[in-house]
Amino acid sequence: MEPDDEGREMDTGEAGAISFSCARCEARLTAPAAKGGKQGRCRHCGTIQIIPDPAAGYALAESPLMPPVVAPSPVIPLEPARRTWRGSSAWGVVSSWLHASARERTALEGESVALILLSLADLMVTYHLLRSGPGFYESNPIAQFFFARWNIAGMAVFKFSVVGFVVVVGEVVERSRPGLGRFVVLVGCIASGAVVCYGLKLALGAIVD
Repeated sequence: MEPDDEGREMDTGEAGAISFSCARCEARLTAPAAKGGKQGRCRHCGTIQIIPDPAAGYALAESPLMPPVVAPSPVIPLEPARRTWRGSSAWGVVSSWLHASARERTALEGESVALILLSLADLMVTYHLLRSGPGFYESNPIAQFFFARWNIAGMAVFKFSVVGFVVVVGEVVERSRPGLGRFVVLVGCIASGAVVCYGLKLALGAIVD
């Protein structure tokens, strides 16, 4: 092997020579000690590189471009967070469902409006009958309790609370089982319509008598 400043090829296995590794392919190479510090070409990959100088030692040529070793940072254990109901998975499911439901359009708009109007008619007919004389009374004991305590305002709160509950139940059921929620609200409409018809019959009978 005759490495020189023009970058001639470096041979391997020559006795009494400098032994080092190629900076690119890491092949084991040898060169005469007198050629230390000059350029030579690796016969394996053709890379031109500086032959290590024996006076400077061989450590730099043995492991070129080695990345620095970084000590791992210590891991600090964290205290477990206190689990609350708002942080639980159940609350996340309920919260996401509520936000998604609020963005959706109501599925029972017409049925809900019809139930509200029929309930309003029922309230007006009932109030008219109760004011007509002592011969009429509220057959529903819960509604009668509200009427006795807070007059027509208490009865209105009771009746429309029931209407709101039926509408909410119908909406929830309709989004999970289409058709069933509409059936629930329609049953409420039929019941309210029947009560209105019966009240109108009683009111007309009282007028005739």
